[in-house]
Amino acid sequence: MRLQITRLRGATVAVVALVFGIVFQVCMAGGASAAGTAQAPATATEVSASLSSGVSPAYLSCTVPAGYTYTSVTNTTTCSTSGFAPLYNVVQPRTGLWACTVPRGFTYTATSSTIVCSTSGLSTSYLLRAI
Repeated sequence: MRLQITRLRGATVAVVALVFGIVFQVCMAGGASAAGTAQAPATATEVSASLSSGVSPAYLSCTVPAGYTYTSVTNTTTCSTSGFAPLYNVVQPRTGLWACTVPRGFTYTATSSTIVCSTSGLSTSYLLRAI
């Protein structure tokens, strides 16, 4: 039992470190962007090229731009100056993607109750299909 608890603690520490690293990168990118030293985000052409290679690029953002959807959301202080705000895992929609919203040009073929699409409990996830 003690060995299992130790492994669980180790896994928890690893997950927390990973999340912290991602949030730190988002913070640093936002700060560098404000200073004018960050690289520009991927263009639509770069995203399309990545999709044609079978890779679905995703990025963390405080907002979800038009034409995109998100696959998970978490609370963070990175996106707010006064408490917690949502941080989205933004992706370009495609057929076969489980997403938290149904963007224009898509419909859905199945739904699922999930906790990853909301910061406050159960919500719906949609299996997308292009129209």
